[in-house]
Amino acid sequence: MVRQTTSLKIDPDLWKEVKINCIKKDLDISEYIEGLVKKDLKK
Repeated sequence: MVRQTTSLKIDPDLWKEVKINCIKKDLDISEYIEGLVKKDLKK
């Protein structure tokens, strides 16, 4: 699968939490965010 690079503006404290969460779960941040978006779009 080809992925596209993008940028977004997000609260720095929230982004820090995302990074810490991904490190703890040994997840790639891109895969984590993509999974959240896919889950939301299925609703």
